[in-house]
Amino acid sequence: MRLTLLNSRKYYLLFLAGAFTILNIFLILVLNFHSLFSYAYTILAFTILQYLIVEKEFFIRNYLVLQLYVLLALLLYQAQLIIMPDWKGFSGMYKVGTDDSSFYAGVADDISSIPTIARGYIGMDYKYVNFLKLLYPFKINHPLTIIVPNLIGIGFIPYLTYKTSYSLTGDHKTSKIAFILVMICPVILSNGLILMRDGWTAFLIIAGIYYLLEKRILQYIIALLLLSYLRLGSGILLAIAPLFYLKQFFFSGSLLQQVLKILAAVVVVTAFFSFGLPLLLEFMESKGVSGFARQEFVETFIKRTDSDSVIYAIYTKPAYLQVPLGFLFFLFAPFLTFQFYTEGVFNIRNIMFTTIMPILSLVYFRYFFSGVLYSLKKKEPSLKRFIFVLFFMILIISQLSIQPRHKTSIMPLFYILVAFGVNYNDKLSRQLSLSFAILLGLIQVYTLI
Repeated sequence: MRLTLLNSRKYYLLFLAGAFTILNIFLILVLNFHSLFSYAYTILAFTILQYLIVEKEFFIRNYLVLQLYVLLALLLYQAQLIIMPDWKGFSGMYKVGTDDSSFYAGVADDISSIPTIARGYIGMDYKYVNFLKLLYPFKINHPLTIIVPNLIGIGFIPYLTYKTSYSLTGDHKTSKIAFILVMICPVILSNGLILMRDGWTAFLIIAGIYYLLEKRILQYIIALLLLSYLRLGSGILLAIAPLFYLKQFFFSGSLLQQVLKILAAVVVVTAFFSFGLPLLLEFMESKGVSGFARQEFVETFIKRTDSDSVIYAIYTKPAYLQVPLGFLFFLFAPFLTFQFYTEGVFNIRNIMFTTIMPILSLVYFRYFFSGVLYSLKKKEPSLKRFIFVLFFMILIISQLSIQPRHKTSIMPLFYILVAFGVNYNDKLSRQLSLSFAILLGLIQVYTLI
């Protein structure tokens, strides 16, 4: 009976994979039939990587995830093309869109396919642009030619989230929930479907964490090096993770001693942010290395965009207030808005990021806090370390990045704890987490006023 169910599920997945493939081929034929070669190349490259990364029983499921993302990317591309025809299917102008059109200008061989305003970036020397040229070493004469191959990175995120969750919990049910949640994450989709590197950073961070947990050091180092090349700041996040597995130091002694050690580490980090970081960034810039934008980003982009915003108020405060408030801001970001139009343009990406995700977060954080509280109460050592890793990464993003979009890279870690909270909780953790969720709901309502 069980074998029959497994076979039925396998055939169902095969049917869905085939249906998505046919639908995607049809859409590409309609949108730009020259991109069919790029689509076939993407499937081939993804399949080869699957043999290196994925267990065989996940092949069909993983292929289906890729086809789903291709379909969503095609739909988003076409929608943006209709809404903003001058932007050739990319996310749009300043304040509306992001850097996707600039990256495309750096790799495109056909100047006419580049949005006019982005043509100043033709021939740009940028690491992500160089990576895209290696990813797809053929002529790029249409946005879809490179948008589709760029989906390879996010295509592996659900699988690696599942594997990381199972490595931490040993529970297939929890891991399946994490797989589904991360697969439909509005944050990852809004920042990964079109030509952005955020999908790759999320993929490489969850891959690095998984390989670290499994003590596969070579694979961890490869993920770390590639991540550092694509985005140095995200590489710092992954490089810090092993410190929390120095069990003899951080996680020895009583609970009070462990908490004191963590607090001491936070004090050291705060001091580093306040005094050591400016010197380090100055040194990095003198060597031609750029990482995160800091005060300049606050005083230029954020101030120019909205000087009355909460984020600007936080990052113009002294360090002793900026650090904890910034951490809380990025923990709960994005915050709810119902601004469907930006500069008069219907903004699909912004709707996913600042409307759909905050609404879902009211449910997600209910289980997130339940999972965190339950694991701390039950003294789950692997999950406790994992929680500290996630919180420390949020702390770093909140102080070095100051861009809510960069939270994309750690969303898979968040969903693992959400899934754990769905299956593992007790009366106290449920009550406290419900109180936290209600408080978050009130905060979300306040942001609308």
